[in-house]
Amino acid sequence: MNSTSPHPIHVRFWFLLGLLGLITVGLAYGTAVANDAEAYAPGKNAPAIVEMPTSSSTSALCRFGVNVTADINNFDTTSLRMGWYLDYAARANPSLPNGVEYMPMIRLNQIWVGGQRTDDYTYSPSGTALQNAIAGNPGAAWIIGNEPDRIEVQDDMEPHVYAAAYHELYHLIKTADPTARIVAGTIVQPTPIRLIYLDMVLQAHIEQFGRPMPVDAWNIHNFILNEVSCEYDDSNCWGAEVPPGVNANYGEILTIDDNDNMVLYIERIVRFRQWMKDRGYRQVPLYLTEYGILMPSQLGFPASRVNAFMNNTFDYMMSAQHPELGYPGDNYRLVQNWAWFSIYYPSFNGDLFNPDPPYNKTAIGQNFANYTAVIPEEVDLYPWQLSSTSEPHLSNGQPVTLTLHAKIANSGNLTEPSGPALVRFYDGDPQNGGLQIGTDQFVSVAGCGRTDVATITWPDVPPGAHTVYVWVDPEDDIDEVDISNNLQQFRVLVADPAAFLPVIKRSLPHP
Repeated sequence: MNSTSPHPIHVRFWFLLGLLGLITVGLAYGTAVANDAEAYAPGKNAPAIVEMPTSSSTSALCRFGVNVTADINNFDTTSLRMGWYLDYAARANPSLPNGVEYMPMIRLNQIWVGGQRTDDYTYSPSGTALQNAIAGNPGAAWIIGNEPDRIEVQDDMEPHVYAAAYHELYHLIKTADPTARIVAGTIVQPTPIRLIYLDMVLQAHIEQFGRPMPVDAWNIHNFILNEVSCEYDDSNCWGAEVPPGVNANYGEILTIDDNDNMVLYIERIVRFRQWMKDRGYRQVPLYLTEYGILMPSQLGFPASRVNAFMNNTFDYMMSAQHPELGYPGDNYRLVQNWAWFSIYYPSFNGDLFNPDPPYNKTAIGQNFANYTAVIPEEVDLYPWQLSSTSEPHLSNGQPVTLTLHAKIANSGNLTEPSGPALVRFYDGDPQNGGLQIGTDQFVSVAGCGRTDVATITWPDVPPGAHTVYVWVDPEDDIDEVDISNNLQQFRVLVADPAAFLPVIKRSLPHP
């Protein structure tokens, strides 16, 4: 019942392609949502390749990734300046051209018996192969499942079964590699009906394991596809169908022409960030691990229109920030990184490279390379969070020893870690007589909201309120785009019976 291929569109759509001569581009299947894509209409008439001046920099940019469905070594990905990729597998020895990062994925499968779903599941890789993959990718971001919300294709799992599989794999991977980051979600598009599916996953996790689902990062795909159950309307169920386990006949009913609707594209990202905040996940990153244009040129999507959509989405995600919804560890950006579909996949639009030697870039691939070529390298380090443990755990009116942990974030754009960066802790304002706590510490942090932790011991701290300052790169050794946020202050309370409470955080300008 489950396809292992990565493509995200329902197979019944290709029956419609066989009737191409009978299809009018923009035909409404059912009741279509309002299409505000005309705000971006000038882009539809753009040249096939957007001409931009080239840059000599080939540094990998952590925000830009690609989906790989062929041997990545066949292609000159250095020219894309991509910083990461996924290939729908979990390899123990992945290729890392130009120092890119590899994001492993574990594929899931709900077991059927006699035409009925069971609560059992399998996953791949497993056993020794999985342990080897974990050992070969220390600190990696592990994606659990590929579009489990897709019925009949992809990983097709009911919410409670996905919750069980995620729980098992979360603890299995964390046990083998505590530095691993476990990434949940991977829904095909963050529409209201698919957020119902994720709510069912969260509720099932609480019911099965008695606690909220631990998530180091959420990830979504952001295709713009029709959502109609084939059992409800077999003639109009192209696209994404209805998620398994959700009792509904349809969700969003769209047209083919909506595939590059920027209003819907933006709306879905904001919606998902709001969903994350409302469910207590504001403090974790959001990865957009697959998106692009699936509709072929025959349906009105030539390279010029695909490139216009690519540029519009890149422009939006590079700049989209929100003080209430964005990730604080990445300067409140809504999306930390994204992957274009794909390097090469012949059944769909958007290929970046031609399939045959010498594997030259397509017009779309050249557009990707032109866009990233002019992006300057950026580093932006700052203290984000302070936490503490103490000994003894209760002050009882006596001094205690605190161990302070400062989480240092980097909202720059480089995959290569920046550093080592000097970090100092102070009791009081270092610009007005504050005293350094402990010794100099150093961190190395990649961009796109990645973090590292600096830790010091602070002995004999008397009861009461203290203001601790954390200063990153106080001697200006690292070239940063913003130094005004390098010095931050935190309130620390040593009290009886509570040993420590972080109360207030605010930033101070650099001198």
